[in-house]
Amino acid sequence: MHYIRFCRPPEVQAGRSQATVKVVLTITTDLSDAFLSPRNPIQLAVVGAYTLHKDGKDQLVPVNLTQNSPPTWRAGMRVLKLDLPLPPQPIETIQIRPLNRQLTAMATSDVLPGNQGLIMAVYADMPRPGDGRAPSVCFRSLRFSAGDVAAGQTLQIEEDLGESIARHIWDSGIVLVSLLEDICLGGTGGTAGKRLPLLRNLLQVQAQDRALNILELGCGVGVMGIGLARVLALRQGKEMPRILMTDLPEAEEKARANIARQAASLGESSAHLDFEALDWEEGKNGAFGSQASSRAWDLVALCDCTYNTDTLPPLVKTLSALHSHSATLEQRVKTEVLVATKLRHSSERTFFDLMSAEGWFVREDTVLPLPHLDSEGQEVEVYLFGRQE
Repeated sequence: MHYIRFCRPPEVQAGRSQATVKVVLTITTDLSDAFLSPRNPIQLAVVGAYTLHKDGKDQLVPVNLTQNSPPTWRAGMRVLKLDLPLPPQPIETIQIRPLNRQLTAMATSDVLPGNQGLIMAVYADMPRPGDGRAPSVCFRSLRFSAGDVAAGQTLQIEEDLGESIARHIWDSGIVLVSLLEDICLGGTGGTAGKRLPLLRNLLQVQAQDRALNILELGCGVGVMGIGLARVLALRQGKEMPRILMTDLPEAEEKARANIARQAASLGESSAHLDFEALDWEEGKNGAFGSQASSRAWDLVALCDCTYNTDTLPPLVKTLSALHSHSATLEQRVKTEVLVATKLRHSSERTFFDLMSAEGWFVREDTVLPLPHLDSEGQEVEVYLFGRQE
C-alpha cells in the first residue's frame, strides 16, 4: 500500500481577495522507504469541509478545492507542492485522496480483496489564517463495510505529520482490522472467516462466565486494538471483551489520543479499552504492569512487530511469560497468540524458530494480498499460535 502524507502542516495565508492554503505532500510506503512511482500519472482530489448549521443540526459540507485543475502525481516525484484558493466558507478539515475512487482505500471492503484501495487518503484539521498555530497531527479514516450493523461507522486513527516511521499506521494493521471485521461482522459467508475458523470461534463465542480478555503488544498508534474494539462493540447481544493495548512509554500519548477519538462511537464500551506501558525486556521476565497482571489473557495480538530481529527474543519470551501468568491466574485459560506481519526481509523468519523453541505452534494461518500499485505483489501473513503444555 501507499500513503499520502503531509510533509508539513497545511498553511493558510490570507490574501487581498481570497485566502489560500499551501500544502506539501508526498506518497510513500508505510515505512517511507520508497516513493510511489506509478506507470500512469495519478490525479488527486483535495477536498475541504465546513460545518453548516441547518434545521437545528450540524452537517459537514464538502468542497472540492481542485475541481477545475486536479494536481497530478507522476513517476519520479518525491514531493508535490500545492497552493490552492479557499472558498469563503471557513474550511475546518482537508482531505487528499486519489481522484479515482478505485485507487483509494476508504473502506475495509477496499482493502481486503487486495486488488483495489491502493492508496490511503490523509486528513488534517485546518489552521485559521494568522492564528500562528498549525496542526501537528493528521489522521486516517477507514469505513467499516461488513454487515448492516456497521453501515456508516468510520474508524479514525491519528498519526504524526511527516515521514518518520514512528507513530504512523503500518500495512498489517489496516489489513488485520479489515480481516477482523469480516470475521466478526461478515456472517458465515465471510471468505476470511472460512480461512480462520478457530479465530472466528474464539472471537464469536464468549467464555461461559466472563468476557474475553485481549492484550496487544507493540500497539503503536493503536489501529489494531482500537479497530478490534470498534468491531466487537458493533456486535449485537454480545458482551464487550476487555482490550489492553501495550507498548513502550513513548507510544502512550498517541495511543491514548486515539482511544479518546473513539469515545462517541464506543459509548459505554470505552471502559473496556485502555493502554499500559509494557517493555518486552521486562515482560520476558514476567514483570508486567498492574493491568497486564490483573487478568488471564485469552488472546495476545501483535501487528508488524517482527521487523526488528534484535527485539524478537524478548518478544517471544514475553509471549511465553503472559501464557504462564494467565495459566497461574486461571488454569483453564490457554492463551493464544494472533500475529499479523508483512515480512520485509528473510531474517524475520527467526521469529518462527524462536516461537517453536518456546513450545508455540501454528494452529491456523492465512495469507492476504496487500494492495500495491507500482511493484511486485506483497502479502500480509496472519497466524494463530497455541502453546504445547
